[in-house]
Amino acid sequence: MIDSIAQGGTERQLLELIRNLDRSRFRPHLCTLKASNNLYDELDIPKLSLDFISFNHHSTIKKLISLSHFIRENRIQVIQTFFQDPFLLAALMKPFHQVKLIGSFRDLGFWRTPSENRKMRLAYPFFSGFIANSQAVKEHFIKTDGLSPEKIKVIYNGFDSQLLNWDYDVNRKGNDGQIVGIVANLNRQVKRVEDFVKAAALVYQEKPDIRFVIVGDGELRSDLENLAVQLGVRNIIEFTGRVKDPIQFTKYFCVGVITSETEGFCNAIIEYMACGIPVVATNVGGNPELISEGENGYLVPVGKPEALAERIEYLLKDALLRKKIGRNNREKIISKYCISVMIENNISYYNKMLAAW
Repeated sequence: MIDSIAQGGTERQLLELIRNLDRSRFRPHLCTLKASNNLYDELDIPKLSLDFISFNHHSTIKKLISLSHFIRENRIQVIQTFFQDPFLLAALMKPFHQVKLIGSFRDLGFWRTPSENRKMRLAYPFFSGFIANSQAVKEHFIKTDGLSPEKIKVIYNGFDSQLLNWDYDVNRKGNDGQIVGIVANLNRQVKRVEDFVKAAALVYQEKPDIRFVIVGDGELRSDLENLAVQLGVRNIIEFTGRVKDPIQFTKYFCVGVITSETEGFCNAIIEYMACGIPVVATNVGGNPELISEGENGYLVPVGKPEALAERIEYLLKDALLRKKIGRNNREKIISKYCISVMIENNISYYNKMLAAW
């Protein structure tokens, strides 16, 4: 169960999970609360779109009945939820169905208010277990909500290594040392993409041949474009807008950047590393679990574009270092964060839940 199927990192991870589950062992089904894009239609599995509006809307009872029928008719045994509203809806279903509930924690709860905290804590007792996508996320929910460590399993996000079908050196030939990029949702202030723009202005003063790319879209885009104009760097920053496959841009970066003030486990960093790119990212959440200083890239404080620019410049000046870090990053993703590892870890957890029935 998820809000909708779109182009976000969590949604892409769920799509990979659905597509790669062994059909001889599992029959996946999907429930979305809201209308989705074409990715929803492409999934050849039983699906239900609730057109859910809110818990206060008069149609909620009807939606709950539809969901209940879907669970019963398809003999659902395990419900895994992503995001808050699916989490709460699943908890409401638990008293009426013999199902195991698994809640997925994907961030550090930057969206939560005191009211939402209360609702989440009321729902926790209905869940058999939880999956966190990083150790940092697990520790956050243990500390914040008092959940037992034994009830939370860390399963890292996975990357499909079949996408690694190009020659990295050829892709960046002629661009080496020229393209610095970020992949980010431009709807969320917590992504702090303005720090990327400010760092770009600082790097440009020292290396005027550098170009910058912002992959993503959202309501903050116009503010970021205006900031780039004010800093005199609008002509060297490309805004791609929303793209279906960010890797088609990422693979040309020579440095990948993340500026967020909060991260659970950043899919963009995984994709940078899989493309053989050194990373400069903020020292928050699960980022240090991916980045060892000097080995995979560098960590910088939140809200410090000067420190960000310094590390970007350091990497731009040393092509051999970038190549060394790039090799480290590709090897780390293939060995530890490939999609097959993520799938098998989920399957093991499902089996554990079902064995404890």
